[in-house]
Amino acid sequence: MPEIVTEVRDGVGWVTMSNPARRNALSTAMLAALENAVRELDLDLEVRVVVLRGAGETFTAGADISEFAAHHDSTAARETWERTLTGLFETLSGLTTPLIAMIRGHCFGAGMALALSADLRIAAEGSTFGIPAARLGIGYPFALAQTLVHVVGPAHAGEMLFTARAYADTEALGAGLVNRLVPAGDLEADALATARAIAANAPLAVRAAKAAIKAAAYPSMIERAHELIAATTGSEDEREGQRAFMERRSPIFRGH
Repeated sequence: MPEIVTEVRDGVGWVTMSNPARRNALSTAMLAALENAVRELDLDLEVRVVVLRGAGETFTAGADISEFAAHHDSTAARETWERTLTGLFETLSGLTTPLIAMIRGHCFGAGMALALSADLRIAAEGSTFGIPAARLGIGYPFALAQTLVHVVGPAHAGEMLFTARAYADTEALGAGLVNRLVPAGDLEADALATARAIAANAPLAVRAAKAAIKAAAYPSMIERAHELIAATTGSEDEREGQRAFMERRSPIFRGH
């Protein structure tokens, strides 16, 4: 059955999109469950970083096209879909916890939007990326187009949206869609190593850094970024970091 599976291990929250019969295509119910999952992990003080992945050999083929007929036939179904999609991406844009997209195989449509909402994107060699909205006659949502432009720039965004073609792994890397490509067999180990490196650092400082990076693209977040940066000053984590440096040991951060 289609589902969203969550697990927390050693400060890392794992979120898995699972709909194997449809290449992890996202139904309305899965989108709602995904929003709930990431929101709960963001509120969990034990979670220092979240990794989003697809079950098996595919990240996600995007929205579940089998539901589209219902969207056309029912105003209520369309409104539910749009409300659910909007809620998910509003939640993702407001996350304070770093989010890593661990990508293998197909990353299309709504899957691309999810990946672009992440702070880091690590992909397996051989993965493919695309936004087929124009081929489906769908107007790509404004907020998602903005995010795409912030990540890859207007020229690459235009090519992706106008042509609706799939990008190969090396094209995605060159466009800035992904941070790096790794051999498929090393993908989970690489994502885990990155997640552990983040989880080992001071949570207040990491969240402040995330807010500052987001504010560079979204000026409405500048005030919040300043607040989070100021909160690190005089914190127990700041004192612990300095003590550990002087004592030549690894710091133990508590997030306060």
